[in-house]
Amino acid sequence: MYVLTPESMGKCDQETIEAGIPEILLMEAAARETAEFADRIIKEKLLNNVNYYQKSEKKKIKNFKITILVGKGNNGGDGLAAARILTSKGYQVEIILAAAGDELSGVNKKNYELCLYHNLEYYQYDELNSRRLLSKLKHSNFIIDALLGTGITGEVRGNIKEIIPLINQVVKEYGKKVLAVDIPSGINGKDGSVAGRAVKADYTVTMAAYKRGLLLYPGSDYAGRVEVVDIGIKEDVIAKNSKDLKLFTQSDAQILLPLRKNDGHKGTFGKIAFLAGSRGMGGAPLLSTEAALRSGSGLVYLLTAAEVEAVVANQLKELLSIPLASSDGIIAEKSLEKILDFSSKVDLLAAGPGLGNNEATQKVIRGILENLSLPLVLDADALNSIKNLDLLKKYGGEILITPHPGEMARLLDKSITEINQNRIEIARDFAKKYKVNVILKGAATVTAAADGRVYLNHTGTNGMATAGSGDVLTGIVSALIGQGMPMFDAAALAVYVHGRSGELAAEQKSDFGLKSGDIIDFLPEVWKLLKIKY
Repeated sequence: MYVLTPESMGKCDQETIEAGIPEILLMEAAARETAEFADRIIKEKLLNNVNYYQKSEKKKIKNFKITILVGKGNNGGDGLAAARILTSKGYQVEIILAAAGDELSGVNKKNYELCLYHNLEYYQYDELNSRRLLSKLKHSNFIIDALLGTGITGEVRGNIKEIIPLINQVVKEYGKKVLAVDIPSGINGKDGSVAGRAVKADYTVTMAAYKRGLLLYPGSDYAGRVEVVDIGIKEDVIAKNSKDLKLFTQSDAQILLPLRKNDGHKGTFGKIAFLAGSRGMGGAPLLSTEAALRSGSGLVYLLTAAEVEAVVANQLKELLSIPLASSDGIIAEKSLEKILDFSSKVDLLAAGPGLGNNEATQKVIRGILENLSLPLVLDADALNSIKNLDLLKKYGGEILITPHPGEMARLLDKSITEINQNRIEIARDFAKKYKVNVILKGAATVTAAADGRVYLNHTGTNGMATAGSGDVLTGIVSALIGQGMPMFDAAALAVYVHGRSGELAAEQKSDFGLKSGDIIDFLPEVWKLLKIKY
């Protein structure tokens, strides 16, 4: 599913208008979809609770009050048109104008005039005070936020700055439900940041495609359930303007699932090796290797420091372990030759989980990059061991790196704040520049390919912010690549599955106290849901 910025959405609108569809028809379509969604939510979830004593649905609707808060931009125009449509469905609708009617122009003014023509109830905020507006919101049964759209720059100003806290107050104190039109007011449509203050919505109806600000944190926390609706913009227009940015969905996951042949054997399903573990970090390789086995790998090997191998070898019965020369619990430089030799026997090498970072590991990782050409996954300490990023470009095969924001910040000599504020651009630019695939982990994980394609992920839970979660992801993605999936596809699927498994674990156990092992435990459930045939 395509994802747009405010700028690219504007281009979609403009191309559609230039193709012959008037702007007022686009606005009418947006309003119709907003009204239909509101009508559906009200009938499914709210109508009986509010007017439980009424038996007739028609009477319930007549007594159901909807308050629509309207700004002077096109978002407000959508709200005005939706008010007219909801009134025609029998609802009791009142409009609160954040700006005076004579400040409206174009199609927005036309919709305002149509509301006047149909005698819709409206108030201008300047004619009220905050106490009176708060009273109106308290006595409303449903609130529609059409104050600000996706194109906000700078902080919220004027009347809207006063109105937003009142909406949030009745949500918090009285449990009022809020539907946002296109995006919650105050959320930046490009990066999801809060423009000083923002409406906390339960639902968002967004036009034509997802907006980036609905998927990136903290905007995703304000959007609630997001419904993408068709307003008549052609899909090829949306695709062209999306710049290869998409949301990875369950449908994508099901399409990409690797086939499991009935006559397959353990060699068919991938032979993969993990270079992982050091003294005090024996859990990391166990998490990665078990996750790989739970994700369909036929043979999983662990190359690790000898003293670690002696401890972990018997903790996972299906694991094949190879001890490496070590010093002080970390692999020694002289282990490189054995690593290079063994790598010729497998389909993929994943390096990094719990590996440790010293001069020896740095030389080993450099030696791997200079001498191998098989698919390579670099995580955690393998990334921290890279001192020359140009080695990535020179590698003879495909590479996937899986940094969290802190690791990416170190690689690029930027702050973590800079990374999180520009997650999509940073992941895409890094992938292009160094000719690698990137999983930039975090809220709304970004998966980027060297050719510019980018997926955003929206599965996962805050309970997954726990030690070892990234090691589990490394195991999943390594297993999928080892089974022959293209690296970028495997990365996107692994991120989705990792997050979905965390969600299932949290549903059964709670976000509090979730362990990385819990994510592994629920992997079979996710594969079953996605209909993998073992």
